Amino acid sequence: MNMGGGVDYNNSTTETHEKTEASISSEVNEPVVIPSGSEKEEKKETPSENTNIITEPQNVSTTAETAPVSSPSNETSDTTEGKTTANTAQEAQITSQQNWEYEQSIKKEVEKTPLVCLTEDIQKLYQEYEQGSEVYRQKIMKLAERHSKIRRCRGDGNCFYRAFGFAWFERLMDSKDNDLRQSALKSLADTIPLFKEAGYQELVYQDIYEEHIEKQMKIVANGEYDGDMLLTIFQTDEISNCIVFYLRLITAAYLKLHREEYEPFLGFEFGMDQFCSSSVEAMDQEADHIHVMALTKALKVPVEIAYMSGSDAMEQVNFHEFYPDDEGSKGTVTLKPLVLLYRPGHYDILYRRE
Repeated sequence: MNMGGGVDYNNSTTETHEKTEASISSEVNEPVVIPSGSEKEEKKETPSENTNIITEPQNVSTTAETAPVSSPSNETSDTTEGKTTANTAQEAQITSQQNWEYEQSIKKEVEKTPLVCLTEDIQKLYQEYEQGSEVYRQKIMKLAERHSKIRRCRGDGNCFYRAFGFAWFERLMDSKDNDLRQSALKSLADTIPLFKEAGYQELVYQDIYEEHIEKQMKIVANGEYDGDMLLTIFQTDEISNCIVFYLRLITAAYLKLHREEYEPFLGFEFGMDQFCSSSVEAMDQEADHIHVMALTKALKVPVEIAYMSGSDAMEQVNFHEFYPDDEGSKGTVTLKPLVLLYRPGHYDILYRRE
């Protein structure tokens, strides 16, 4: 979120090095196109031009000394090269400005979508693809056989965690099982020793837990929220983003404490600590299988994800099940699984037909 000249005198020969360099550096946020995410710095650098003008000493008579003369052709070359470098720098500035404006326009478009939306009939999803892929339309029709509604989340790179958080709180809010609610409170309380064991300092998580996470979960567990109040909470930037960050932290802590199990999924590019720092703890970074597995196990919350992709011609939507216990036995889980919809790079919430 980044010129120099020197003159060296040696005997009677003078060599002047002139170097002109222009560099443009701009920091841009990553465009989000349902999905989102953060962008890295782009740096464009113009080639440096070196022009040497050498003055040769003339023969010296006993009565006079001839002054050195610079070559006119070298002066012309120096001027041309200077203009070329300046033009390149100006073009880089224009390109950088255009990129920044494009990124900002995408960001503003994404921000038009609330962090969490009202539910919609699943036919609204079908209408998105009326002029698009026939494969998607067929899959949505299949999906609609068992699912009636969709709740969209903003595609800002945090959509998995926000969808998970809202769906979990909503499920507990609607449940009449007080034991289930108290179990959820305990699962959240158990994250404190999880953080300590993973090496996080208290200042990273303590205030967020006490002021937002525990407070909101207690209100849910006590049955004090209705649907509108919960939606308002998740549409409020500060609270909603604190919940997202806390869920990210839980995911990272669990991965660090089970690195032997999950590190093979990372390949050779990252170690677990680096992966957690850049791809889990950082806001606006998309979630993949490894994130889902870790969070469901850490909080003991089952999740089923409908993966809808146009990469195959199958009409059926594939569901991936993530259950918290090691054996994957559904019989030990009392909370019905949260149901999410995944389209390339983005998660929303699905509602099954009653």
